[in-house]
Amino acid sequence: MIILLTGSNDFGLRQACDQLIATALSKHGAHSIERFDGESFDVARLPELVQGTSLFASERLVMLRDPSKNKSLWEGIGDMAEKVPDEVTLVLIEPSPDKRTRTYKQLQKHGTIREFPDLNEAELAKWAVATANSEGATLDSRTATYLVRQAGTDQWKLWSELQKLIAADTTITQETVDRLIEPSPQASVFDLLDAALQGNGARAMELLGKLKANEDPYRLFGLVVSQVHTLAVVATAGGKAPDAIAKEAGIHPFVVRKMQPLARSLNYSQLKAIISSVAKADTQMKSTGVDPWTLLEQCLGKVASRA
Repeated sequence: MIILLTGSNDFGLRQACDQLIATALSKHGAHSIERFDGESFDVARLPELVQGTSLFASERLVMLRDPSKNKSLWEGIGDMAEKVPDEVTLVLIEPSPDKRTRTYKQLQKHGTIREFPDLNEAELAKWAVATANSEGATLDSRTATYLVRQAGTDQWKLWSELQKLIAADTTITQETVDRLIEPSPQASVFDLLDAALQGNGARAMELLGKLKANEDPYRLFGLVVSQVHTLAVVATAGGKAPDAIAKEAGIHPFVVRKMQPLARSLNYSQLKAIISSVAKADTQMKSTGVDPWTLLEQCLGKVASRA
């Protein structure tokens, strides 16, 4: 049997690997598991890799990471894809294989392909609820969605924050999230931009004041620029669906959906004025000695007034 684990969701890939390993350990013991790095693997050893049972185990789990980085190995896997015996489970961990290759097409015919794409906000919230419940904690869907918005869409970070919350209290509430979870920089900047776009300059300055304690102003401004760019992309996308916008622009669908309400609140002249204010602040940061926090304050003030 041959299994290809693929996709950009590293957390999902790791979980799938861990589950396969746990099953092999429980059934056949540690001697049944072998791990190899595909990039440095000697292709001459490929027949040995897919041979049947060993002296130590009746079945084998062979895990090969990044095999496509080794061209001759990847081609060799295509040649023997239909020859892997039942007592061998060959697992290929390949986040982004070239689907045009003969090997990929052979794996489609003779193997199992399991894809792990990045999860959107709704999927992450659902996953967080299920994870909390599996560990004896209570987390409702509304609080889970709030947690995702605060912690961000990095599933590894989200998992870590979830463990922190569960350790503190098995009933997870929004108040617990606010008390224990530091908002991601992206979430903080979104809130900052949201306040400014709603014309709430006082709130924007309050949030900026909190960020001064731990953030680098240049890095923070870079995030502001990135979010304004996303705002412009979403605002000028017409009636396109969020997934289509995300695919064309290389932006996470979650970010597109989150930005859409802000984009709808602007007309073209307002958007143009905002971009101009951010561009001016960018030039000043690079060419003057003015305090960057002052430039950020001025920029956000102009965004709030949409001047």
